[in-house]
Amino acid sequence: MVGFKYLTCSLLVFAVWHPFRIDNNVTEPRVKPCEEIQVTYKIKNTSDSQANGEIELKFKDDKQTYTSYLFSGDSKNNRLNITESKITELNAGDYNLYIRNKEGCTRHLTIRIK
Repeated sequence: MVGFKYLTCSLLVFAVWHPFRIDNNVTEPRVKPCEEIQVTYKIKNTSDSQANGEIELKFKDDKQTYTSYLFSGDSKNNRLNITESKITELNAGDYNLYIRNKEGCTRHLTIRIK
């Protein structure tokens, strides 16, 4: 009987202190799902093969803070941590623009500058 009491006590301690225990009374915090970032854009194509193309962003929620990341096939045209709504001095080409808000929600746009 002493062994049974020891085993029962050990299992109880394991169940109470084990980090993977399931407790039906604990509610996990709910994470708010990302809402789609509402954005429109205008492009200005290059002229005379110069790096003078532009992308101008307009956000529906203009009080929100956004950070953009622009990637192209040519790494010298990549831009990180863009906080302005107008991206200038772009070469002709295809770009992937990733926009992130302060909550970490993202939006991806594919844009072509001619």
